Amino acid sequence: MLDVVPLEIGFIYAQRAKLPNGQETVAFYVYDQDGDRTLPVKIKTYLEAKFGLQYREIAKKLGNYIACDAAVLKSNGVVTLFDDGNMNIFDSDGSIAMQEKLVYQNCPIRSLAMDGNCFWCVVPDRNSIVKFSPIEKRVLLRIGGGASVAFRQPISIFKSDDKLFVCTEYNNQVRTISLKDYSVKDYLSFNEPIKKYFKVGFMEYVVLESGVYCIEAKDK
Repeated sequence: MLDVVPLEIGFIYAQRAKLPNGQETVAFYVYDQDGDRTLPVKIKTYLEAKFGLQYREIAKKLGNYIACDAAVLKSNGVVTLFDDGNMNIFDSDGSIAMQEKLVYQNCPIRSLAMDGNCFWCVVPDRNSIVKFSPIEKRVLLRIGGGASVAFRQPISIFKSDDKLFVCTEYNNQVRTISLKDYSVKDYLSFNEPIKKYFKVGFMEYVVLESGVYCIEAKDK
């Protein structure tokens, strides 16, 4: 699984596929949650779901458009973030408004969870979660890190209502952070590496090393 983009009806994903001549390509599929079915889609559908209306310009500028996280802003602009900390913010017309290398304590920031005009990210090498303001171009808040062992190698983050869901690579867990009091709790645990967690309606999904799995959400 190369990438997963949540939708209102399910999710779109990209994965490697082999052509009849033996060469590798990338194929795109949509999972329809209500119909419980998977259908192939064109790359245009994937790109528009990930980057919005100006997907052509954004994909062209990014080059490797699969390897980044992305979020569409209220202004119809788009923010993208690669695992090495390279961030781009695009205006609503697809032009680049800002390019920054996001680091915290000299370590790259990765993953995106929008929260108003800011976004939450993870810092795997510092075992921490940070809230970054693109307007102020700085980290506003840090959770974990230092002497804390609340998060061991966090690799991705997802926001739902007043909670953050953090996937940790070290112990194959999803832990939650309450944005009301910043308390941390165990949520899910697995026997293999977990790459991503997200919700669609009342259903929740995890991307494990072996594939994508759906389970009924605990909190309805």
